[in-house]
Amino acid sequence: METPSLSTGYILPQPLVVGNPSLSSPLVLVVCQAPQDQNITYGDFTEPESHLLASWARQAEQLYTLFTTLLYFTKSAVWRIIVVTDSMATFQKVLNISSHVSMHRLQLEHSPLWLPENQPQLSQQQWRPCVWAKLFLAESLPDEDAVVYVDTDVVFLGPGEDLWWLLRSLGPQQALALAPEPQYQRDQPRRPFAGRVGLNTGMMALNLTRLRQLDGGGLGSAILRAGMMTPSPRHDQDALNNYLSLNPHLLLEVSSRWNFLPSSCFREAPECTDCISAGITLLHGADATFHRNIDRKFMAMYKNLVPLQLHHPPKYFLTRLTTILEIIDFRYQDYVCSNFTHLNHALTLHLQDAAVVTLPRDRGG
Repeated sequence: METPSLSTGYILPQPLVVGNPSLSSPLVLVVCQAPQDQNITYGDFTEPESHLLASWARQAEQLYTLFTTLLYFTKSAVWRIIVVTDSMATFQKVLNISSHVSMHRLQLEHSPLWLPENQPQLSQQQWRPCVWAKLFLAESLPDEDAVVYVDTDVVFLGPGEDLWWLLRSLGPQQALALAPEPQYQRDQPRRPFAGRVGLNTGMMALNLTRLRQLDGGGLGSAILRAGMMTPSPRHDQDALNNYLSLNPHLLLEVSSRWNFLPSSCFREAPECTDCISAGITLLHGADATFHRNIDRKFMAMYKNLVPLQLHHPPKYFLTRLTTILEIIDFRYQDYVCSNFTHLNHALTLHLQDAAVVTLPRDRGG
């Protein structure tokens, strides 16, 4: 299916959420540095690709692109963002990155990384402690009722405030909303998974008040008290899948529209009809997908979003992206999402909306 042409008869969809929802239920990021990255600052993106994949420079570029795309598509005037970091030095670097995007619309607050003591499951030998920290937000943010968490390797392709609709969609017993991770259907050995095919933790809409009712006072603490799983978890995502497989009443499983991964194109992935009808909101470059040749369209989208400025006209940007995606379709069939029909439309639908009615944009103020 070709991307629908813009016309005077085009009807803009009604927003799922209006206003500034992050002011009451903030967006949360977790950011840490590797020891070798302590002296690298924002803008130092010149090192070889092999180092870029694991460096602060890569993370800094992704944070800049996350902030830019967040503001480019949003209708919210202000964003409150809690940044959980391993040090104040890391937080200062994140502040510096955000100042290159907007001085006033991004209101960043700091929270120190918190993990329970004497827990060998969280050791650096098994996985980075920073990754586990997102499971302990109920414990580390005691004054917050609800939050939306996203990994730093995501970019927004639509209004970020729509994610807060997930919080409002939680049933009486449900405490968190996550999207599928079909990779669990291909893992060997097979690992416990929750939901239809497994869940990805790159986006989590969390009701922290309900999570504090769990054993231990939070999601991470409840997972630890539940005991070790077999096989041993590779990371926080395995542990959460195992726990939710035993406690499915806590989960609202949402479609890949809210956290679209290369694995969302696997034949094992649940069909995502609203990716086509409503557009992908969050594109997730998990496992350095934005920097490695895993999927050509993920790399192309990210490469063209990095230099995006808030004043760039959506219609021009839409034309550019559509052309690039069509060239990939014409030249290549060797990437993961080559079998996803109408993916170009799903990736650019929100941009089509923005091209119809160009919204007032922050010009660096």
